Amino acid sequence: MSAALQLLIDKDLIRDALLRYARGVDRRDWALVRAAFFEDGHDDHADFKGTRDDFIAWVRERHDAPSLLKSTHFLGNCLIEFASASVAAVETYFVARLELAPQADAHRAMLAARLGDSAGNSRVEVFGRYVDRFEKRSDEWRIAQRRTVFDAIQSEAVDANDNALNPAWTLGRRDRLDPVFAVRTEIGLN
Repeated sequence: MSAALQLLIDKDLIRDALLRYARGVDRRDWALVRAAFFEDGHDDHADFKGTRDDFIAWVRERHDAPSLLKSTHFLGNCLIEFASASVAAVETYFVARLELAPQADAHRAMLAARLGDSAGNSRVEVFGRYVDRFEKRSDEWRIAQRRTVFDAIQSEAVDANDNALNPAWTLGRRDRLDPVFAVRTEIGLN
């Protein structure tokens, strides 16, 4: 295989790990988040700094709480720079949009949401970058070290019916009942 073709394959494998992370957080599929990191991986993420498994416990506590109503992570520009055949610096822009119930104290404090005393829901958009050290071990690319860089945040109060989606549409869910899992089951990807 040519070096150029291997480079393209490696880039795609790295992007796939990033997408597994985003889907895992938004669908609360913690095994999928775990698969994006090496076992000895480290994450520096807002108020958290520590190991992969401690990070997953930390983020899971926040995302499994009923006060986090919605979560969508959108990944944008992704620059992958190889230092060698097994180490890459990866910078991936993200927008995370969260909808928080008034009881979401941990999220509101962490995100400095200016709506801490709001009686209604809040919508928070976080703009930032994942600055990752990816490594290739046993032919598998995963995150070895992540630094989540925060560039901007916006928050606003929302009425429960504000921008409500049409219930006749196929609506996203934050669990295994999300339509993506039905499609995966239909084609044999359990």
